[in-house]
Amino acid sequence: MLLHIIWRFLQTTEGPGGILKILVADDHGLVREGIKLTLGKLSREVEIIEATSGDEVLQQMQQNRDVDLLVLDLFMPQTDGFALLALLCKNFPDLLVVILSASEDVHHVRKAIDWGASGYIPKSASEGEMLAALEEVLQGGIYVPTQTYSSGVVTISHGAAKHDLHFTGRQKQVLGLLGEGRTNKEIANSLGLSEYTIKIHVTAILKLLGATNRTQAVIEAKRLGLLPISV
Repeated sequence: MLLHIIWRFLQTTEGPGGILKILVADDHGLVREGIKLTLGKLSREVEIIEATSGDEVLQQMQQNRDVDLLVLDLFMPQTDGFALLALLCKNFPDLLVVILSASEDVHHVRKAIDWGASGYIPKSASEGEMLAALEEVLQGGIYVPTQTYSSGVVTISHGAAKHDLHFTGRQKQVLGLLGEGRTNKEIANSLGLSEYTIKIHVTAILKLLGATNRTQAVIEAKRLGLLPISV
């Protein structure tokens, strides 16, 4: 199966012309059509491609390396959604992945965020809730359902404990360079990314740490033991 392909040579790039390129992965045609209608109401121009299985997701990512956002159904037939999520997040660290699932199990939510997803939207959510969630993710945030916050399973707020924070691999790299006092331009050059992409990661880091600026973020990260304390 394509899940066993080695992806080490694949890289992501930003979509041309400011168009947001979105891959929608769900095995039900009616669900995909509904998602596409909702995505068309985002506050920016979108280009949408589709996949109906895990294998097709990998094929589309091979052919469309400039995908910005993946809306992924975790439980498609013959697909281990978590394994697919982990594979994609590892090999496409700048790809935003939002889970859209019929499952509202808080443990599924936490596992998805732990394994690299930027958001988790239940299929029971309204169109307005889905749009708000996607806009939050596109602005560099992490979205989980309200009931997950209230359950205490996932917490992303100011003063959160270290184990409650869910940084992606790329966010950890950016945070480390922030701790060295690097500018966005220097971080972009170091990681081979655009300054725009770094800005998105920095915004996400500030939100996760409950900080209003880079200095506060570094101080909070050091307090939590996420960065070494200078001596």
